[in-house]
Amino acid sequence: MKRIRKTLFLILLVITSVFGLLKCSKDDSINGSDNQILIGNDIFQSYPNDPLIITEATITGDYLKISFGASGCDATNWRVNLVGSPGVLFSLPPQREIRLSLKNNEICSAALGKTILFDLKPSRTTGNQIVLNLAGWDKPLLYNY
Repeated sequence: MKRIRKTLFLILLVITSVFGLLKCSKDDSINGSDNQILIGNDIFQSYPNDPLIITEATITGDYLKISFGASGCDATNWRVNLVGSPGVLFSLPPQREIRLSLKNNEICSAALGKTILFDLKPSRTTGNQIVLNLAGWDKPLLYNY
């Protein structure tokens, strides 16, 4: 039953995203950000992974702006983190797997949108750039620093 509910939610979210019908939007992208990417194997593996759909992901300076949608009542109780694996793929430039972690305890059928800004400085490695592969986003994100 839980799997059917998640599947129906994802279908609803895709439809509302495609047609631009997200009913509510909350923008937490302010100048500067206390939200930093969290790097670590335990963090990457164990942080919540509730269903969401990423609608935008862009890097400006040291910040990643992510817009996403999920079901909920008002999104005020969502816990959202950007998490990254500690391992780096040794390519040119190096690459790191990242994902948006969502803990959503709201049981409502509304499709909500939210935008959050994350500080990427903790994801830096040697050199001056890294490719961030964001789960749920089809384009690699190049972070120059």
